[in-house]
Amino acid sequence: MSKSIELPGDKSISHRVAMLAALADNACTFTNFNTGADCQSTLECLCALGLEARHSGVFQRNPLRAPEQPLDCGNSGSTIRMLTGLLAGQQIPAILSGDLSLMKRPMKRIAEPLRQMGAVIELQNDEYAPIQLIEGTKQGIEYTLPVSSAQVKTAVLFAGLKFANTSVIEAIPSRDHTERLFEHLQIEPGPSVKIPAFSYIVPGDPSSAAFLIVAALFQKEEVLFRNILLNQHRTGFLRVLERAGASLRIVEERIQQNELVGDIQIQKDGLKEPIVITAEEVTGVIDEIPALTVAGMTYGFEVYGAKELRYKESDRITAMTSNLRTLGMKVEEWDDGYRVFPGKPRSARLRTFSDHRIAMAFLAAGFAVDDPECVTISFPEFFYLLNKIIS
Repeated sequence: MSKSIELPGDKSISHRVAMLAALADNACTFTNFNTGADCQSTLECLCALGLEARHSGVFQRNPLRAPEQPLDCGNSGSTIRMLTGLLAGQQIPAILSGDLSLMKRPMKRIAEPLRQMGAVIELQNDEYAPIQLIEGTKQGIEYTLPVSSAQVKTAVLFAGLKFANTSVIEAIPSRDHTERLFEHLQIEPGPSVKIPAFSYIVPGDPSSAAFLIVAALFQKEEVLFRNILLNQHRTGFLRVLERAGASLRIVEERIQQNELVGDIQIQKDGLKEPIVITAEEVTGVIDEIPALTVAGMTYGFEVYGAKELRYKESDRITAMTSNLRTLGMKVEEWDDGYRVFPGKPRSARLRTFSDHRIAMAFLAAGFAVDDPECVTISFPEFFYLLNKIIS
C-alpha cells in the first residue's frame, strides 16, 4: 500500500493569482495558497498597496495606492520582478527592496523592457535592487527575451495589461502560468482591460515535490503525490528521472483551471543510469537541479548551459559543488555547469548558503545541514512531509 502525500500550493501560481487579485473588480477566493515566506512577501507588499488579505483565503481588492514605505520583497525574486511590472502598468510609483541575498540578484533584466515601455526606473549601480519606480509604462512593446525567464516575461505582460500590442518572444519557452491565467480569466489586454473576481484552487507545487520525490525513490514503499501541477514546463525533472531509470507514473490526469493536474506515483526501485541535463533542458528544470544532483550521486550527474544557477538565492553551482566535495565526491565545475562522478558520499554537515533549495536537496538525501530553517522560505511543511515519507 502506498503512502499518500499532499503538497502545498504551487508557489509560481500563488504569486500570480495574488497579484491579479489586487487588480480584480471584486473579492477573490483562493484554496491551497502557498504558505512559504516568498508568497507571504507578495501578500505583505500587496497589503501595503491596498489589498486586504484574510486568513480565510479571501482577497478583497481596494483601490491600489502608492506605498508609504519601501516594499520589502524579502528573499523573493518573483515578488520584486513581477510586482515591479504590475506597478509600472498601473502607474504606481514605489521603491522595492529585499534582503541581502535579493539585493545581489540581477534586476536590469526587468528594467530594460519596462524602460522601453516608457517607465522611469532607477537601480543600484544600474543593476541591483532597490528598484525605484518613478513613472509607469506608456506603451506596449514586442519584447524578445535575451535570457529565458518567466519572471521577466510576466513583468512585461503585467506592465502591458493596458496595451493590446504587448507581447514577449522567447527562444526557449519558459513556464506559461501567466498566459494560462489570462486565458482562464478571459483577460484581454487593452485600455479597457477588466479582471473579473475569481476563485482559484492552487494545485500542488511540483518544484517542492521534486525534493520529496528524490527521497521517495530510495524508500521501501511506493509513494503517491496527489493533486500536483503537471504543466509541461514544470515536469521536466520527471522526464530526466525517468531517463535515468526511475519507476514512476502519472495517474488521474485532468485539466483544472486551464492547467494540467494529476497524481505522481513513485515506485521503490531508485535510479539505474547517470543523470545528464543538456543546455536545452535547463530552463524546464532550473529549480530542480539541486534535487536532481543528489539523486544522481550514485551513478553520476552532469549539467550544461546552466549559468542562471549562479544568480539564484545563492550561486547554486558553487553551493552544490563545494558541498559535494565536502562529501568526498569527485566534481568538475565550469562556468555554466558541473559534473559529479559516480561514488558513495561520506557523512558530513553541509552548508545551505541560506538557500532553501540547497537545504532541501541534501536533507532529502539524509544529510545534516547548518541552516535547515531556511526551507521555510518556500516550503514550511517540508520536514513533516519528509518524515512521513521516510518513516
